[in-house]
Amino acid sequence: MAIIDPYLVRSEEIVDRCREIDRRIAALEAEKSALLGARVQQLLDEVPPGADGFESAERSMFAEISAGLHISRAAAARALSTGWSLNDRFPATRAALAAGEISLRHAVVIVAGASAIDIADHEAAARYEELVVPYAAAETAPRTEAFAKSAAAAVAPESTTERHRRARVDRQVRVTDVDDGMAWLEILMPSPLAHAAHGRLTAIARRIRTTGAAEVGGAFHGPHAPQAGRELTDDDWRRLELFASMADDLQEPARDTRSLDEIRADIATDLLLASDTDLINESGIESIRATVQVTIAASTLTGADDRPAELDGRGPIDVDLARRLAATADVWDRLFLDARGMLTRADTYAPTERMRRFLRARDQRCRFPGCRMPARSCDIDHNHDHAKGGRTDLGNLCCLCRGHHALKHPDVDDRWRWHAIQQPGGVIEWISPDGRAYVDEPAPRVQFV
Repeated sequence: MAIIDPYLVRSEEIVDRCREIDRRIAALEAEKSALLGARVQQLLDEVPPGADGFESAERSMFAEISAGLHISRAAAARALSTGWSLNDRFPATRAALAAGEISLRHAVVIVAGASAIDIADHEAAARYEELVVPYAAAETAPRTEAFAKSAAAAVAPESTTERHRRARVDRQVRVTDVDDGMAWLEILMPSPLAHAAHGRLTAIARRIRTTGAAEVGGAFHGPHAPQAGRELTDDDWRRLELFASMADDLQEPARDTRSLDEIRADIATDLLLASDTDLINESGIESIRATVQVTIAASTLTGADDRPAELDGRGPIDVDLARRLAATADVWDRLFLDARGMLTRADTYAPTERMRRFLRARDQRCRFPGCRMPARSCDIDHNHDHAKGGRTDLGNLCCLCRGHHALKHPDVDDRWRWHAIQQPGGVIEWISPDGRAYVDEPAPRVQFV
């Protein structure tokens, strides 16, 4: 007879009850959004856009909702816009919200993600919903947000490409003073360059904090710096972090106590103030040595068409920028997808770390449900522990961030320990301590046609 742990039973009851409450909240939010949408339609029927008095009537409507619901004018405008869009353009999203299959936050990102689709193109909006609503029902709102942008680009590729090309002229740097002698330095730049810059800062900061090594002229120097030309593996990082945690006991020199954010900020400041640049008319793409994952169709890469490219896990990017990144890349991976957009095979011209490259291309991010940590920042985990006979093959490996990797560590008490089982197709089934199953599927890539 199985022993039932009251702690786990109560935990399961709480989760079930919360899920039921969420379904009821979603149904009420759908009713509220329908009413707000009807209020917008009432205005449009009374005073057509562009007619005399429309702006005054619209302003009055915003004030009415803002005052009545005790929300800001901006929040009132967003709620009214979302409600009208659900009523007029996105019936499948509205139905999923009413059924409790998605939350209001999901509905908001679905509506916002369709900004590239012409408001009068109901056929494209319907194709967009066919792609994004089932995905949203199985995923978190932040993951849905990135997928929605790619789905919109898939049904309106020309509009998306032109929008991205126009947006590039908005590049700028801005300083905003805040309290205590601090200021924000903000840079608006193309998304792949921003993620690449942040990735490089993070890599340098991790090395400084873990090994005491500093980068000088492209090489790292310090008491525990890695060998030149050698990329540290996940196991290397774990050993270095363990060694660093023992530094005080070993009477090693004091470690850097700054947080990663502090070190990143210091490095960025130093690079901007102390480094020369030879960039006159170029964007700096040729000098990028950080890692970003960009997916682009072969026909688009050769210039045969202008379908959008995708920054994995983030959404569509400027196709011209993607071509230039590809031109400077040391290695390309060819990805073979099935009809659903799922990765089935990857070819690379670099035979080393082939399995890691496949897993990062397949998983794109940490494979715990809802997590968005990029795969390049994750550990490669044996789903069935290697120490217990788990094989080192693609059917037993996936990308996990440090926090979710720790959930399944053998040293964790069984009452808190999770288990990950890989099913065919790279599907990861997580089993919680109370026996509940949660499924995470590899993120599909939208097929641009």
